[in-house]
Amino acid sequence: MVEPVALPGETDKALQLRRMKRIPLLLLCLMAVIFFLTLHSPYAWAAWLHAFAEAGMVGALADWFAVVALFRHPLGLPIPHTAIIPNRKNDIGESMSRFVADHFLEPEVVRKKLQSTNLAAFVVSWLKSDKGRRSVEDLSVAVLRWALGALHEKRVRRFLSRLSSKQLADISLAPLLGNTLEWLVRGQRHQQILTQVLRYTIVLVHDNRDAIRARVQKESPWWLPGFVDDRILKTMLERIEHQLFEMALDQDHHLRGKFNQWVQNLAHELKNNPEHQRLGDDFKQQLLDNDELQDYLYGLWRELAGNIETDIEKPDSVIKQHVGQWLENVAEELDNDPEMQTWVNAWLVNSITMVVGRNSAQIASLISDTVKSWDGMDTSRRVELAIGRDLQFIRINGTLVGGLVGLLIHAVKIYI
Repeated sequence: MVEPVALPGETDKALQLRRMKRIPLLLLCLMAVIFFLTLHSPYAWAAWLHAFAEAGMVGALADWFAVVALFRHPLGLPIPHTAIIPNRKNDIGESMSRFVADHFLEPEVVRKKLQSTNLAAFVVSWLKSDKGRRSVEDLSVAVLRWALGALHEKRVRRFLSRLSSKQLADISLAPLLGNTLEWLVRGQRHQQILTQVLRYTIVLVHDNRDAIRARVQKESPWWLPGFVDDRILKTMLERIEHQLFEMALDQDHHLRGKFNQWVQNLAHELKNNPEHQRLGDDFKQQLLDNDELQDYLYGLWRELAGNIETDIEKPDSVIKQHVGQWLENVAEELDNDPEMQTWVNAWLVNSITMVVGRNSAQIASLISDTVKSWDGMDTSRRVELAIGRDLQFIRINGTLVGGLVGLLIHAVKIYI
């Protein structure tokens, strides 16, 4: 059995319970004193007190027995159906678990409660507070620190290496590249990429005319005059730039059409040509077998991880500042966007309701499983500390109500 974790304030609760138990005990003693003082009294009023005290003692003892029987055997006697909580704690835990699942974790109950709360506004308020911001920043840094620490472990790296190798081994690069090219063609994205490449090439050619001229002059025959080289090169570069400008500005240029057809043919070949697939598989295998490449990539990662670890330990961490700025931007935008708040609320309500609905039994089972792991007598003691003080009022009420019933019975005896 696992002992329940000590809760704060248990000593104070135990002291309050002991003090509260004295009240019904003193009341019982008072009933006993009145009973004996009026036992043989000749006065008529004494008979009424005697009846009150007699019935009060019976009520007090009966309720004392009932309360004590919940937690232990009265007077240490193994009377059947006593010490209910220690003996039936597992059944009680199961009942509590079912009660919570049926009445508190029922999806519609959860939905109504969540819909009555503006969760998005609560999130915004929390993120804008210093405590909320620090909590998210600390959590982000803790997760990042844990991830970096895990990736420094050799067993983790070996596991990830094996996993990535298996995943990559199942991928055929040529068909994958072919599908990617087809996706680019369907959205004319390849033409957009070509346009950007053409613009960059125009700028590159224009800015490097002198370097190109020097290179051509260096490679030209010694007997060719320099001015001829310049005129030829100038004409060639002008025509190249003019052609690039036309292609960049004219979406219907015939060379763009040829490029489009070339990309489509390449995509088809990559998907269907066995030779392309073989070359792709060979290249993939070379990557998997290249230890130097893997060592190089790991070295880059180790350097990056070291820089990140150094930064997050600084009081003025750049990463923390970026996280804080991002949180501030998210909170500000969400605070000023009622439509987004409505969407976030609906999403949170649906998500939480779905999770609770699917896992209500597992969530509630935490109660029964925890109670099962506790020692019976220690569980009984904890429950008594929690509700025992209120149960003493049952004993007090039992004494007084018993006395009133005794008066009623005495009246019936006299007048009927």
